Amino acid sequence: MLNRAQRIALLLVVVAVTPYTTLKVLWLAGSTVGLRSASGVAELHSTRVVLGNVVTIVLELAAVGLAWALTRPWGRRVPGGLVVFLGGGATGLLAPILLGLTVGSVLQLAVTGSLRTEGMDNLSPWVFALVYGGFALLGVGLAVLVWQYVLDRWAGVLSVPPRPPVTWAAVAGALGLLPFGAASIYWGLLGPGASGPQGMEVISQRTVLVLSGLLALAGWLGPLVWRATVRRSHAAWILTWLGCTTAALQSVTQVLLAHQGAPTPQVLLVSALALPGSCLYGLSVLRGRLAEMAPGSGQLAEARG
Repeated sequence: MLNRAQRIALLLVVVAVTPYTTLKVLWLAGSTVGLRSASGVAELHSTRVVLGNVVTIVLELAAVGLAWALTRPWGRRVPGGLVVFLGGGATGLLAPILLGLTVGSVLQLAVTGSLRTEGMDNLSPWVFALVYGGFALLGVGLAVLVWQYVLDRWAGVLSVPPRPPVTWAAVAGALGLLPFGAASIYWGLLGPGASGPQGMEVISQRTVLVLSGLLALAGWLGPLVWRATVRRSHAAWILTWLGCTTAALQSVTQVLLAHQGAPTPQVLLVSALALPGSCLYGLSVLRGRLAEMAPGSGQLAEARG
């Protein structure tokens, strides 16, 4: 039986994806709804955008499938690795939008009196509201469901803060998370210039960069500095999770989406380090905790699910 929070969260997920997926299907079918210029129509039929629309539809449907599985009794039998993979992907894509874009939009409106971003000349304002509003709702809904699921299935894993991983993983994490974090903060504060992710010049977009960078740095530091209480244990795990997934997914996003899929060499280099480094670091921290639970605790099988 679902509790009230789970029912509301599941409803949020469905509400979030329905209009967005419908719009993408209409565009793939040849509709020009929401488009305001000939250049926007032309870009809509480009290979890059068509492929992107197909991928996003698949991701939206996967998000609904994940949300449904998280609320079903049989969901506890889903392999833990698959839950980590899908939950991590959703977190890395949606958390910076939910947190960074929300704060950034408020800041931009206060400073400039406008929410205009690159691409608004091609699309009607309601499209941006529908797309990013949907992302925000989806992020909230999945966050509630994933957190409840993790507490129900793997409470033992979270009972103590994450520990520093083995040396090679800590080095891999430093190479992946620290350059990505520093570069994202630099590009967010000073602008992407000629080296950063092109097309992310306005305050709302740069706030996403700053937040992504801060999360990446916090993700690396989490296992190194947090100690003691259960409450802080949960916070440390959340920061590590957010940091690693954000660096992994946002690095890919910067390569694929910034400036119409034409990344700068600097973005390519930082992203090439961030994706494997953040994954190796996060998985090594988790593996270390599972190994720590193994001797005589009887909790390893439960933790693995």
